Amino acid sequence: MIAKALYPTVEKEQLGKLLGKRRSSRFSSSVAKKIDRLEQVLEDFMEPRLYYLVTSIDRVTKGAVQIEDGVTLGSPKLSKTMKDCEEMVCFVATIGEKVDGEISRLTRRKRISEAYILDSMGSVAVENMVEKFYQRMKGRYGTAEKAVTLRFSPGYCDWPVTDQKKLFRVMDSFPMVVQLTDTCLMTPRKSISGVFGVFPEASDSPLKFYNPCRDCARKHCIARRD
Repeated sequence: MIAKALYPTVEKEQLGKLLGKRRSSRFSSSVAKKIDRLEQVLEDFMEPRLYYLVTSIDRVTKGAVQIEDGVTLGSPKLSKTMKDCEEMVCFVATIGEKVDGEISRLTRRKRISEAYILDSMGSVAVENMVEKFYQRMKGRYGTAEKAVTLRFSPGYCDWPVTDQKKLFRVMDSFPMVVQLTDTCLMTPRKSISGVFGVFPEASDSPLKFYNPCRDCARKHCIARRD
């Protein structure tokens, strides 16, 4: 399916993290002016799309999750998260290739700071769109007395980025604008793929709230979820 009405926004707090701004400080005057101008540029060039598929989980072992059609996703942390789940939501999201093109144009014209800021804004925007989708699905499943796990993407934690190929195989029924390179990177660049599990709300398993970030020593990771 293609998710509707999920137009992304750029949260300044998240943008500040990517640009290295301290939480208690403000953007400099010159950076703030560039952000204000580039917000309109981003809006003009964005073509947001989010595709998703709900698939059943057939089997969970200690180090892998097997879903429909025999596709096996190999990750001990992913399997620990999905242990109590009945279904998995797979998704691919993008804000389109035009943003990439504008970043490249700014770079060619030696407007490096603007290119860097727009690149960061694009990252925040696509992440914001995925988070809106995640919260929407969380609410939808909540009305059915179900709950969802945290989101996972290939390449994060111990889930190898090469499983990106398997995820795209699951999604191959969609005419997606997002393509996968031989090195498992996505084009357009401002794209995110991932999964999250669905389990009965009544589950009393301690794995219900499993968060792999709590087992990770990288305390200052920008993607950390406490």
